Amino acid sequence: MMLYQEIRERCRMYHQNDSKYDAAYASYMLYRNKTQTKWDNPHSLDYEEIERLVRFLRQWECFRFKKTDDITPLLLNNMKSEVPLLNTLQSKTLLDVNFDEDAKQVIAKCFNGIAQIQNYESVATSKALHVAVNPDLFVMWDRAIQSEYLMETNNGRTYAREFLPWMQEIANQAVDEVMTKESRSRAAAIKSFTDNCEKKNSLAKIIDEYNFAKYTAKWRL
Repeated sequence: MMLYQEIRERCRMYHQNDSKYDAAYASYMLYRNKTQTKWDNPHSLDYEEIERLVRFLRQWECFRFKKTDDITPLLLNNMKSEVPLLNTLQSKTLLDVNFDEDAKQVIAKCFNGIAQIQNYESVATSKALHVAVNPDLFVMWDRAIQSEYLMETNNGRTYAREFLPWMQEIANQAVDEVMTKESRSRAAAIKSFTDNCEKKNSLAKIIDEYNFAKYTAKWRL
């Protein structure tokens, strides 16, 4: 089985077997699309917006905090200070971004800044970057995925310098395979690939679903 075929199959498994997280994601993203302008201009973010993000992260069970802990004010201030640094990456996707030194430094700094507020919670940070900042670029991870990709640390440096470039390689390989097997242009291959991955999510989300099904849930094909 070629990589693009395996990714498609594991995405189907994810949506067939993981309704709890999938529903929470779909609900948040529907709301998120209505408040895009706030994230385009992070200084306009408000308590309500961040509170909804916190509720989503709690639904995905990636916080160490107690339900009674109100981290929204801290996260709001943090997002307002860190997210604007990512402005140059707002329109980038996992496939077209150039992970040069400047991009890696910015991503690492923002990741660590957000994670610090969340008690250095790198799993929640990767999810916050994906759903709130740029769902087309940032790929989520968890500890099982970190381990399978032999990530020795789970900080911003590893996320920016090792994990994201590796996910880009996987995405590029899958798209290249579709181009060859289906005799399509690159743009057409990208569309064909995402359109045939169950719910037509962003490529960054599709790669996460592939990772989750294969390494976290360990569902067998």
